[in-house]
Amino acid sequence: MDTSLVERTCHEAREKHDVPGLAVAVVDSAGAVHTGCAGRTARTQAGAPVSPATLFRLGSVTKPLTAAAVLRLARAGTIDLDRPVTAYLPSLAGTGYPGVEHITLRHLLGHTSGLPQDFYPEGPRDSSLMSGAVHDLLRGYTPIAPPGTGYAYSNPGYDLAGLVAATAAGLPYPELMRRQVFEPLGMAHTTFDPAAALTRPLALPHVRGPGGDWRVEHQVVDDVARHPSGFAYSNVLDMAAFLTAQLAGSRAPENFLHRDDLRLMHEEHARLHLHDGRASSLGFHRWHTQRTTAVGQDGDIGGYGAWALLLPEHSLGAVLLVNALPPDLDGFALLGRLLKPWLPRRTGAGTTTRPVPPPHVPTRPATETWASRTGVYVGPALGLVRLESRDGRPFAEVNGRRARLSVRDDGRYEGIAADGTTVSVGFPAGAGAGTDWVVVDGSLCRRFAPDGTSTPDPADLTAFTGTYHRIDTVTCSVRDDQLHLYSREDDREFPCTRLTDTLFAFDGGVIEFMTGPDGKVTGMRACNAVVLRRTGDGEAC
Repeated sequence: MDTSLVERTCHEAREKHDVPGLAVAVVDSAGAVHTGCAGRTARTQAGAPVSPATLFRLGSVTKPLTAAAVLRLARAGTIDLDRPVTAYLPSLAGTGYPGVEHITLRHLLGHTSGLPQDFYPEGPRDSSLMSGAVHDLLRGYTPIAPPGTGYAYSNPGYDLAGLVAATAAGLPYPELMRRQVFEPLGMAHTTFDPAAALTRPLALPHVRGPGGDWRVEHQVVDDVARHPSGFAYSNVLDMAAFLTAQLAGSRAPENFLHRDDLRLMHEEHARLHLHDGRASSLGFHRWHTQRTTAVGQDGDIGGYGAWALLLPEHSLGAVLLVNALPPDLDGFALLGRLLKPWLPRRTGAGTTTRPVPPPHVPTRPATETWASRTGVYVGPALGLVRLESRDGRPFAEVNGRRARLSVRDDGRYEGIAADGTTVSVGFPAGAGAGTDWVVVDGSLCRRFAPDGTSTPDPADLTAFTGTYHRIDTVTCSVRDDQLHLYSREDDREFPCTRLTDTLFAFDGGVIEFMTGPDGKVTGMRACNAVVLRRTGDGEAC
């Protein structure tokens, strides 16, 4: 195998995507680690060449690390994956979060707790404040769904899992991770402490400046409540050690993870009902490729990007870390290309060394099943969905995108909208899902029925116009009797569909406006979690 491929691919990717710096590590089936680096730690005179030891922030690639610690504690008998989290933290009942007494660690690690996706990278930095901060998060949330209903990606779910594990172990969360994961695997440079990261070779994060060029992001974000879901610093050498342990390679410490726990981290927990068979596991996500099954997790935070990819059937793994996030960089695709030469060669025309699952062949629509699901649905992270039948054929409309669907052999319904995008509909199998829940384009949606007690006046829309801020700056305006939402972060305007007096759907989720005692609008809640405060009235728009 030409190991120079790794280094060459890094340089090609840096030039193609204009990334200031990046690092890659590949773990092959023999347990050897091959690294490659390109670019510099900062696009300034102070920038140094990126090396395998250079630290980057992992974002959501922190989640598999947290999951590994939780599973090790469960194997030791310290915690039980299927016990309610309130058994370890009775104080959670005092948050008032509906159904918290039914949430388990298995729900949290597999993204089926019903907690929303919310992520906000600014908060307390003292680890002793973690418990209070996580409790405060729960007080402000509305559930996406009851625990166990279906898949709904959740950052707070991992934050709660980390807190429960740390509490049960009697340790601060960073110390728990050091003892359970970093020290056993020799991940000596991995840390949650920004000050400690500054004492190591560190890639600085970059964001686009006003002229479109990369500039260093000098604001260091941190929030101890969010550490378990997205705040670790690491390098490709440390992450290669973690991937080696996931593959049970020869370099992995004996008994770091029991084979049954590795199965939990790699096998299906909850389906997203997408064309590639995507599902959550406990710590990662998994999906089918043409030749094998992939397991992975990606992350982004404050100008950093990270991708970790495993091909367990071939004992291969790879990690990519970058200090800027150009929109055309597909980290999983890059890692897949790197791993391809290590895969077994095809054994004959049209065959591989592993049987490929049969293609999804359209069959006759299951009319009885579909008939029970027709209606209007709302997804907090998706928007407005209509499912209907016409002449016995299933149709879906997702935020105005309409598609005729066919049922696939895996039970999903799929079709192509006029804009060329794929619409995929599936039915969650979780306890209590019933016929009130569907999964559309990987997002959990609930049946919606307006109460019909009021008819909102379009003239009232002016009450919502103004500027709102929390990380993103959002401007609301009225045009042609319709509310429009402009996101500065996305540089995009979204027309909104009114659902109730204060609830609106758009192509990206739902927003609900909040009012003060005087009836004036004070802010908006997006996707059941993110609160943006009003900073300017309608005249400021």
